[in-house]
Amino acid sequence: MANNDQFEYDVALSFAGEDRTIVEEFATLLKSKNIKVFYDEYEAADLWGKDLIDHLVNIYSRKARYCVMFISQYYPLKKWTKVERRAAQERAFRDADEYILPVRLDDTQVPGITETTGYRDLRQHSMESIVNLLEQKLMRTKGQSGPLPKSHDLRSGNVPSASTLFGDIPLPKQKKTFTQFEKDRFAKEAFNYIKKYFQQALQDTETHDPNLQTEFDEITNLRFKSKIYVQGDLKAQCSIWLGDNLISNTIYYNEGTRGLDDSSINTYLPVVDNGEELRLHIQDFASTSRVQIEEEKATKQQAAEYLWRRLISHLEH
Repeated sequence: MANNDQFEYDVALSFAGEDRTIVEEFATLLKSKNIKVFYDEYEAADLWGKDLIDHLVNIYSRKARYCVMFISQYYPLKKWTKVERRAAQERAFRDADEYILPVRLDDTQVPGITETTGYRDLRQHSMESIVNLLEQKLMRTKGQSGPLPKSHDLRSGNVPSASTLFGDIPLPKQKKTFTQFEKDRFAKEAFNYIKKYFQQALQDTETHDPNLQTEFDEITNLRFKSKIYVQGDLKAQCSIWLGDNLISNTIYYNEGTRGLDDSSINTYLPVVDNGEELRLHIQDFASTSRVQIEEEKATKQQAAEYLWRRLISHLEH
């Protein structure tokens, strides 16, 4: 790889606009760790008026140490992601070291990204764990000391190991204990993620179908309501809020096609841990959901997708 000093950015993020909510959170986490990141919203003033094709090609082929590519069903379909991907692949072909770091949001295949390429999967790993792994990779690239990553297995992420002359030697897994503060903070982060997810999803719904109209009402900073109308008639609505006086780290969901009784609950998602990371445990009351739970102990993204699918299921049945 070229001299580290030449890079303007540690990381350049490549993604489809439909995945902006996820990528924005990722970029925020990178900034909190003082990692220099190219994320278009951070560069809006600088990008204004530039020849974007030349500028983006220069960034993705020369100015970033790594390119984190968020792979989803939308990624191969966009014109700008094609520009970014081709520039990144040209750089990857030119340099001996790895450059493209894929983050999967689904199982979409992208030209030039083979199935044998090591990746992280946001359906299996928390965003925080991926950012931490990237931070460790940057420290090693820059020749700095730092903790070894929990796993070198970029497919499962389940077996801790240490790199030695004998290869990767499996090490015993240590169960992590989370404090109440960490659980409460995770619950708030998860709620804010779900809120942003619903805002984006409602916007996309209107764009997708002119017969649908939506409303997003932020009641408080810890409660919001979403509504979907079909040709002016209210067909689906839900209320989502975080905690109460008794249980602070639980997210609650209530839905209805007519009115919403804020004393009723269809689903609740307390924060739990699996010994390695924090998750949201999706718990439905009997016979209230048309949507199958794919992962009971869900990441923030999985929880947001599940609750959204619950809401729009009223339009599909």
